[in-house]
Amino acid sequence: MNAFAWSLLIIHSVILLLWVMNSGYLFSLIGIVIWLIAVAVGFIVQKQIKEQLLLKKLLLSSSFFMTFLSLITVGIYFVTSSMP
Repeated sequence: MNAFAWSLLIIHSVILLLWVMNSGYLFSLIGIVIWLIAVAVGFIVQKQIKEQLLLKKLLLSSSFFMTFLSLITVGIYFVTSSMP
């Protein structure tokens, strides 16, 4: 479970990097699906971790930050699409 949690943290870091770069890969349909699955699995795995408190906190904060980024992305999309 710990190796899977660390790999999720790496996936979250890659998503953050792609978000900052405004990559087309992240904002494609497959990228968005992977993004949402990684966030959901991050919350589930965080609940399953029992012994390592640091890893649990890192995964929880990373999952919340990914949720925040998705909300910001939706907001940016609606603001820019409503402009003439």
